[in-house]
Amino acid sequence: MDITQVILLLSIVVGSLALFISDKFPIEGVAFLVLVALLTTGLVGEDRILDGFSNPATMTVAAMFVMSAGLQRTGVVRWIAHRLGMLVGQHGGSLRIGSVLGVTTGALSAFINNTATVSVLLPVALRLCRERKVSPTKVLMTLSFAAQFGGVCTLIGTTTNLLVNTFALSAGLPSFGMFEFAQVGLICFGVGMAYMLLVGQFILPDRVQTDDQTTAFGLRDYVTEMKVLAGSSLIDQNGADNDLSKLGEDVHILEIIRDGKLMWAPKATNIKEGDILLIRGSVDVVMDAVGRLKLEDWAEGKLSDQHLESDDVGLVEVLLPRGSKLLGKTLTQLDFYWRYHAAVLGVRRHDAVLKKRIADIPFEEGDMLLLQGHKDDLKKLQEERDFMFLNDLSTMRLKKKRAVVALMLMALFVVAASSGMFSILTAALMCAAAMVMTRCLSTREAYQSFNIPVILLLACLIPLGIAMQSTGAATWLADTLLSVIGKLGPTASLAGVYVMTMVLTAVMSNTATAALLAPIALGLATALDVNPQPFLVAVAFAASSCFTTPVGYQTNMMVYTPGGYKYKDFLKVGLPLNLIFMLLTVFLIPKFWAF
Repeated sequence: MDITQVILLLSIVVGSLALFISDKFPIEGVAFLVLVALLTTGLVGEDRILDGFSNPATMTVAAMFVMSAGLQRTGVVRWIAHRLGMLVGQHGGSLRIGSVLGVTTGALSAFINNTATVSVLLPVALRLCRERKVSPTKVLMTLSFAAQFGGVCTLIGTTTNLLVNTFALSAGLPSFGMFEFAQVGLICFGVGMAYMLLVGQFILPDRVQTDDQTTAFGLRDYVTEMKVLAGSSLIDQNGADNDLSKLGEDVHILEIIRDGKLMWAPKATNIKEGDILLIRGSVDVVMDAVGRLKLEDWAEGKLSDQHLESDDVGLVEVLLPRGSKLLGKTLTQLDFYWRYHAAVLGVRRHDAVLKKRIADIPFEEGDMLLLQGHKDDLKKLQEERDFMFLNDLSTMRLKKKRAVVALMLMALFVVAASSGMFSILTAALMCAAAMVMTRCLSTREAYQSFNIPVILLLACLIPLGIAMQSTGAATWLADTLLSVIGKLGPTASLAGVYVMTMVLTAVMSNTATAALLAPIALGLATALDVNPQPFLVAVAFAASSCFTTPVGYQTNMMVYTPGGYKYKDFLKVGLPLNLIFMLLTVFLIPKFWAF
């Protein structure tokens, strides 16, 4: 062991830790600096410095992003999310909302990227809270934590699990199985959910939800027109008490149009086939009603069935700014569809109830339009000064045929990888390629799905692990740790590794923490002359379960603002949960992976 190299490497590690903790630079930027430092100091040669980019873990994570995007783009995940409202019921409180969302989030996060899962379910959770008058502060922390509970249940659940598996393979150990972590993960999931529902609910404050929290996530109410098709359950129901109104408390039929005429008093009028309903409701609920209640978009310049079945149809929100040519004119006067090649599905005017047909509404500054059209045509509108783009809501449309294909591909991936028919890398790459080939998402969308910071972070820090092992730094740190707690036995050493990982992941990236501590864990196990697997599992679980700070895990940051949380909320709820997980996993891990 060259002590000079060890000191140099540890200096790089300490410097990177300081930069990670300071949060002054992007984490992927710090990781790249580490890579350059390792190369320029000669700690890792040119022949191995790019090993991280060709590593199976890096490529598997990249493929998983494409697979997750396929499920999102076809509307599968959002379709699942909409079904949660039915499970929660009209009068479900925070406990019921939290339990339904938690179980669903955990199940999805075991196979889909945690961030992607939370990003889809977050607006659904906010709407459920708004409709049932429940504070999101009581619910959203459970959503974030459940994603972490579920992520540790499978090998592909988090990037950390895949990274730890890479270190296991590099040490000559067998690969962890697809569901091997579930032995402990499912127990932790049950305990974590019980804690959040029975304890967390009462510790968290009951803060008031604001309208900004829902409108920021594409949940604005629009006035839309829908035609009632044959076989709709709305037929013979009246305009006030019907299956549509049961989808949400703020969904209303404003007018019923029959044979081109407005019916007087919709509440006293029974709906018939062919009626056009003027509906006010949120985008997600109205889009969900199209399929469930046999309704059809009936916009001015309605798209043809051929267009609607296309995979290239998009849905966007735009705002009419000052100076727009549309101001003061109606859709009919503008000949909107033929001019812009897009259909206006809905109109929203702040604090105003619109009861006119959409084609007859003169536009005002600040009006929001819900536009549907070919993605290329919608992209051209971004160059128009008459519109200001707000959100791309294309994933709210369920592409039934593609959705079935995406689900089948995901199921085949799980079967192929878990049965040993193919390696996880091979199965993931095959599934990702099939997602593109079957047009569940386009090549451009596949490129856009890559979370470059995560991929770059992973690729740049794997060489750090190589340097930790090749210079002997990991062995030296392991020996130091061994001298402190090694005499107490492997269980105490396991607890020490868990605590170190838990503390570091609270202030820096979980992937960076795993890359730093996995080699140390391997060295410690070698010094103790015991099986290294329990120590690697401890690193994986501790790095993927950070509940103490909002910055410790990306999903915590996602719910921090919309949940109205304060830093101390995570400390009060998360610290006891982290300690429970530490005691639980340190006790359980040796039961399934013997020393």
